[in-house]
Amino acid sequence: MKNLICFICLCVGLAVAARQTVFATPQNDYKTYANARFKYSISYPADLLIPQGEVENGDGQVFREKSGSVEMRVYGGYNVSNETLRSRYAELIRKWNNVTYKVLRRDWFVVSAMVNGKIHYQKTILRGGIFKTFEIEYDAVRGSTYNDVTDRIARSFKG
Repeated sequence: MKNLICFICLCVGLAVAARQTVFATPQNDYKTYANARFKYSISYPADLLIPQGEVENGDGQVFREKSGSVEMRVYGGYNVSNETLRSRYAELIRKWNNVTYKVLRRDWFVVSAMVNGKIHYQKTILRGGIFKTFEIEYDAVRGSTYNDVTDRIARSFKG
């Protein structure tokens, strides 16, 4: 009887451990890029995306995967044309025909679309007369890796 109880406990323990392994999400090494000119920051998975260096005028930076099939851009710009957030949002929806997700709030929006087999995702913030934008583009077949990564990056985008 004692052996049976030990065996059952061992089986339950292995089942719990296996379940945790199967459903564990990969942990990436996230680092933060902070832009001094436009006062925003964003976290990115340093083990997946390589910073290409801040652009000369200090607007932002491009990050690329080693294979080149994934690109993330983050940048800021003054609202010199006095555009509204709603007009930028509407323009992006018109530009990306196959919109799969969209949200418009008081000072930010998100639009995601499928364009030529690639997932395009953009989050734009408008604060203090400055547009701050994060974009990522990746092959749809890479969604199992990049959907969660994109969500985490978007939540980290502050400005």
